[in-house]
Amino acid sequence: MGVDASHRSERIAEEIERAIFAYEFRGRLPPERALAARYAVSRATLREALGLLVARGLLTRRQGSGTYINDDTDRRMAEVWSDMAERHPRLQDDLIEFRVMLECHTAQLAAARHDAEDRARLATAAEAVDAAYSGSDRHEQIRADVAFHRAIADASHNPVFTYLVASLLKLLHDHVQLSIAGLAPGSDTAQQLRAQHRALAEAILARDVAAAGRCAEAHMRFVRVTLNDSAQPVPFAGVVADRY
Repeated sequence: MGVDASHRSERIAEEIERAIFAYEFRGRLPPERALAARYAVSRATLREALGLLVARGLLTRRQGSGTYINDDTDRRMAEVWSDMAERHPRLQDDLIEFRVMLECHTAQLAAARHDAEDRARLATAAEAVDAAYSGSDRHEQIRADVAFHRAIADASHNPVFTYLVASLLKLLHDHVQLSIAGLAPGSDTAQQLRAQHRALAEAILARDVAAAGRCAEAHMRFVRVTLNDSAQPVPFAGVVADRY
């Protein structure tokens, strides 16, 4: 396989991985013909991309049945976090502290490294999260918020940051109940969250590294101080409740 073909396969593998973490695919992937059409590539390129994800442990091929998304990683991660929650009663604060560090640096890298595809994805994600917080659908707020932060991680072009952010947010999305039932569209909290996400997206798209870091830190500290101090955490599956 030539360099260009190898690059295409890696790019498609990244696209499929993003779709998986955005919950566009669940359980079994669509047939190869449908996936090849979706990503406008040949079946050979698609198979190579799927092979990369199989090698990474994200997918499993079952002869005569199809290609399936592995859930072993999520289960192991849930067990790790559950064990930590039992040993550390204030895990919620610890998670936020870790996310302040992680997401500030991720935002800075995204501001410095994002490309044209990242710009389009970030802009779309920013519009979606703004629309979500202008409404009161809790599930849509979670979905859009997760997708927004995942888009930032992808734009860092550092697979370690992408994995850390994606695995943490996916865990929180799947295994943790929020202690709010949906923010009222006109509430001060909802308005501030909308403003924070807009400011963060604008700083990244403007390639303002320092501002991106400041916006990410301000957002996470708002989450920690305003939301965590004003709501009772709700345990779920052995994990202390968190949000965003």
